[in-house]
Order: sequence, then C-alpha cells, then structure tokens
Amino acid sequence: MRKISEHSEQKFYEVLKYKVSIQNFEQWVYNTKELEMELPPNSYLELISLNFKGKYIYLELEKVISQFVNNGKFEIKRLQNHLKSIIYRDEKCAESIEMTYDLYCAGYNFLRRLGLIYGLSVASPPIDDYTKTWKEISRIEQEGLLNKLYPKIILDAQNALNWIENGKIIIKDSINEYGNYEYEDLRNKEEIEQGEIEVNFDGN
Repeated sequence: MRKISEHSEQKFYEVLKYKVSIQNFEQWVYNTKELEMELPPNSYLELISLNFKGKYIYLELEKVISQFVNNGKFEIKRLQNHLKSIIYRDEKCAESIEMTYDLYCAGYNFLRRLGLIYGLSVASPPIDDYTKTWKEISRIEQEGLLNKLYPKIILDAQNALNWIENGKIIIKDSINEYGNYEYEDLRNKEEIEQGEIEVNFDGN
C-alpha cells in the first residue's frame, strides 16, 4: 500500500465510511493540489475523472482510493474513542457502552465482559420488563442505570484500552467472512480472564 499523508488517508476513509458527503469530498479533491503529488499519476487521473454525481460513485471511489486506506488503523481509533468515552463518562458514554455489545456480537471476543455485563444493560435496559430502549426510558432512569455500572466499568474499559494500546490486541486491515475486521489476540491467560464474565452482574 502506497503511503499518503495522514490527512488524505483520513479523508479517503471518511468518504468510504459515509462520514462525509460526496459533495464535500469532491470539493476537497479539487481544492487539494497536494493529492497530485501523493497519488500515483494513474490513480490521481482516475480520481479527478470520476463522475461524483453518478449512481455508482461509492463503488467507483472504492476501486480507486481503498488501496490507500489502512482500515485497521482507523478501526483501532474508533475502539479507543469508545473506550475513552466510557472511562471519562462523557456525554456519549451510554452510546459507547451499548456499542461494546454490538462490537462483541460482531466478533470482538475480547470485549465479552464489557459487552455482556454492561453493554447489554444499555442495549436492553432492565426496566419495565425490558420493553423499552435506552432512548425510551427517562433521564432519571438513565442516570440511575449508569450509576449502577460506574465506577466498576472503568476498570474493565481501561483493561481493554491497555490491550489495544500495548499491542496485545492487533486489529488487522482485513475482513473476515462475516464482514468484520480480523484481529490477533496476544493476551496472556490472566489478561484473557480479565475480559471474561466471572459472576453475574445484579446491578448492585
């Protein structure tokens, strides 16, 4: 994979993940003269020749620019951001806690403890016989549930963050048969046990 600037790689990643509009990306391409120097001549010509209003623009973009994006690197950043959100209990912490359940279900088994003990509690709140979503319960109920998860959740989130930042969990730039990122687990036995469910969480 040819190395391009961090800024350009970020822009390529964002448009391929639908985080920026095609219109904004098109404008950025035409305004960023450095791209001509960063990309191989044929790739640059293909990029500026695309019909950005075409029906299949995302497929065409992927063929041209996906080779310059290390998706594994951005997936690591995404995981780190969710874990830090949990640790610092910011305004998006509930969303990040719920995401740990989705990530575990997507194949990130090292998030088993976070996903099943905490994430599931937010994805399916133990209120009114589990008939309401997080957004459907009251603000007071939301805060009450978060207070039951904290501060215990911080240690488990910090463990997961340490595994990633210390190279014990390595996210690869490859997709498995289920469409999820593959990863390498280099944790020792003690660390693996830290990510497992030891006891049933009763909310106390």
